[in-house]
Amino acid sequence: MLVWLAAGFCLSFPFSEKAVAFLGKVTGTALVFTTPTEAFWVTLKTAFTGGLVLAFPGFLYELWSFIAPGLYKSERRSLLLWVGGGTLFFFTGVSFSFFVALPTALSFLVHFGLGEGLRAFMSVDRTISFETRFLFVFGLIFELPVVMGFFAERGIVSSAFFRSHRRGAVVANAVLASILSPTQDFLNMMIMFVPLLLLYEGGILMARWGERRRKRHLEREAREGMARGLSEPVGEGRGVGDR
Repeated sequence: MLVWLAAGFCLSFPFSEKAVAFLGKVTGTALVFTTPTEAFWVTLKTAFTGGLVLAFPGFLYELWSFIAPGLYKSERRSLLLWVGGGTLFFFTGVSFSFFVALPTALSFLVHFGLGEGLRAFMSVDRTISFETRFLFVFGLIFELPVVMGFFAERGIVSSAFFRSHRRGAVVANAVLASILSPTQDFLNMMIMFVPLLLLYEGGILMARWGERRRKRHLEREAREGMARGLSEPVGEGRGVGDR
């Protein structure tokens, strides 16, 4: 996994300065650095975060490579499907955060301070850290439907279980949003809480789809088992000397 992270860091580092400038524009106000080394370390941290995002598919591939040798061919195909889905949902979450959630949160927080008669004097280190954490956390929470669907296909839990525990899921999502939110203000928590609720409902649909896949797989295995049983020749009875 360190190899994937190193490769991601090397790919993202040449673009880290542009990434810092681009993320700084999202705030709508100029960023400042308060120590001589702050701008340098922010560039490195941005490159590392970008490398982590780029390496995420590699992490999933390593997980698949570790598990795949102990699986049947059909199970490997199924796991590869979920790994690909997890990668897609992760980058969908990062994109949603960048284009919707992050600008909304920053606009509210900055304009709230300006409305109080304050002047924005935002540290580049803290602001970029806030933004990158926001992006990465949304990438992770968008994995929820994939995880729910995978568990249902494996037979670990059912879609009926998820449906019957909706109320508990609301409470759990509220707690999770308060923990993962970079700030504990109401708006940022709601920006994370509402997508979690929608993702949970999407996860129920994904779990139902996983159950149908599991059912088809078990039926196919049963038919193949019957076909093998019918194709095997009937052995002759064994005598006492054959025991």
